[in-house]
Amino acid sequence: MDFPPEIITNILYRLPAKSLGRFRCVSKSWQAQLSEPQFIKHHQNTLNRNHLICASFSSSLYSLPCNQLEENPKKLSSELPHADIFIFLGSCNGLVLGFAEDFVNAHSLVVFNPTTTKFVELLESGYEMVNKLLEIDILYGFGYDVLNDDYKVVTISYFHYNYMHRPDNIFVHIYSLRNNTWKCGIDSPYDHSHGRSLHGVFVNGFLHWIANKGSNRVPVIVAFNLADETFSEVPLPNLDGHVDIMSKSSCKLVVYGEKLGLFMEDGVWLMNEYGVRESWSEILIHGLHEIPMIERKIFYEDGKLFLVSSGLIWIYDVEEGSFCRTIDISRNVTGLKVKGGYVESLVSPKFGGTN
Repeated sequence: MDFPPEIITNILYRLPAKSLGRFRCVSKSWQAQLSEPQFIKHHQNTLNRNHLICASFSSSLYSLPCNQLEENPKKLSSELPHADIFIFLGSCNGLVLGFAEDFVNAHSLVVFNPTTTKFVELLESGYEMVNKLLEIDILYGFGYDVLNDDYKVVTISYFHYNYMHRPDNIFVHIYSLRNNTWKCGIDSPYDHSHGRSLHGVFVNGFLHWIANKGSNRVPVIVAFNLADETFSEVPLPNLDGHVDIMSKSSCKLVVYGEKLGLFMEDGVWLMNEYGVRESWSEILIHGLHEIPMIERKIFYEDGKLFLVSSGLIWIYDVEEGSFCRTIDISRNVTGLKVKGGYVESLVSPKFGGTN
C-alpha cells in the first residue's frame, strides 16, 4: 500500500532528528527532502526535544534527554578540535556554541550540532589582543537572525585594571555563520564588567545580558538585536526598589520555555509577553534555600523546573509547588556535570549544505 506523500511527510515531521538522519540513506529523494531547509525548519517547530549537554572528568561530552534523565547519558562524538576542555557558551535551534581547548593551550570557538555531530570551527577573530598591563574579559552570545536567515556569534570584550572601574571601551564583534566572517559592531554603551562572565541568553531574536548603566552603575537587562545589531534595554520586573539584588552572583538570566526569565535567590521572574513590563510574574520555588547549590543552573521542561548543581538534578513541579525527586546523573559516568541545554534538530552549522 502506497501512502500519499503528504502523509509520509507529516509522519517524518514527528520523528526524532536522529532517526531522520539515518533515513537520509533510504533513497536520493528522501536525502533531498530531509535536507531541505524548509523541512528542517518545520521539523524544528514540530518536535523540539530538550537535551542536557554534559562533560565528564575525562573531558568527554555526553547528551541526556530531559524526559529521560534516569537513562544512561549518550557519549557524543569526540571529533571536535581541541576538545580536552569544553566550555558551553550558548545554544540555538539545536546548534551549540562552545570554547574548546586542549592541554597545550591550543583553542578554538566551535559551533556544532550534538544530534548530527556536524561542526564548524570559527575563524580567528583578531581581537584577542594581549597587553601585559591589562587583562581581557570576553562575554559570548549565540543566536539566530531570522531577518537575514543567519546564525551569529557576538562577543563583548574589554580591558580592565580591576572590577571597581568601568573599562574605557566595551568592544563588540559579530561573527556570521552564513558569511564566515567577523566584523566590528558599535561599542556597547553599558558596563558589562561586573565580574560574572555569563554567556548571553537568546530570546525573541535578542541576546541578553545583565549589565550596569551610568555612573551609578544601576543594573539593567541589556538586549542586543541580532537583526540590526543594536543595543536596547528590557524593562525590569517590580523588585520593590531592590534593583541591586541583580548584582548578586545568584541572579542569572535564563530561558523558561521560549520566555525570558530572571533566576534569583528564591525563584524565577518570568516575562510572559516580551518587552512588556507588566507581564512579569514571579514563580516562587519553595524549599530552594534548603538545597545546596554550586554554580547552579535551571532548565524548564513540561511544567517542571530542573535545578542543577554538578551532577545532581532537583526536579520541581511548578503546578504542585514542590520538589518531586532528585536524580544523580553521575552515577554511571564519573564526574558528569551539566554544561548547558539544547534542542534536538537537523539544523546544520554549515551554510550551503546539510552534511
